Amino acid sequence: MVLKKQTVWLLTMLSLIIVLSAYYIMTPGSDNVAYVGDQEQSEEGAKGEEAKEAKETNGVEDKSVSMNVSGDEVFAALRLEIQEKRDAAIEDYTAVIASEASADLRNEAHEQRQELMALSQKESVLENVIKSEGYSDAVVYTLEDEKVRVIVKADQLSNEEANNIMVLAEEQLGEGHRIAVEFQPVAK
Repeated sequence: MVLKKQTVWLLTMLSLIIVLSAYYIMTPGSDNVAYVGDQEQSEEGAKGEEAKEAKETNGVEDKSVSMNVSGDEVFAALRLEIQEKRDAAIEDYTAVIASEASADLRNEAHEQRQELMALSQKESVLENVIKSEGYSDAVVYTLEDEKVRVIVKADQLSNEEANNIMVLAEEQLGEGHRIAVEFQPVAK
């Protein structure tokens, strides 16, 4: 079986992403994440600091991931993974549109493809808005069931800064999303 260079490259990148993801999940992490849920929230104080970190208490587990590798590599890997998933979904929708499926099915696939492309554009705009607020980098992506994950490159992220980012996300993406804001420490 002969594999094309592009296929080998894609499989290599996917393998790298899987290995890095497993590493990040298995690495004991610090709680460097602030969540906002659509219901109630609980707050914990930090040692003598007035900044509080909001965490979800509406039944969703708090899964924070420690990322100790270079921030640029993490952000690049996340962007690559997100783009690959989106490209695959758009390709699937395009295949349905080009097929001889029913008109309703083709119209639905077209609408979903347009929504996905619009969402990608909104996320890109939000990343740029966050960068304009003084952060060196940011990654924004929407998960299933209207969850939005925002990761910014910063040494620390106060509760006020996280709330400001959440407000920016609601302005750009619309209301009704559950937004999680995390920070990735800047490599020195």
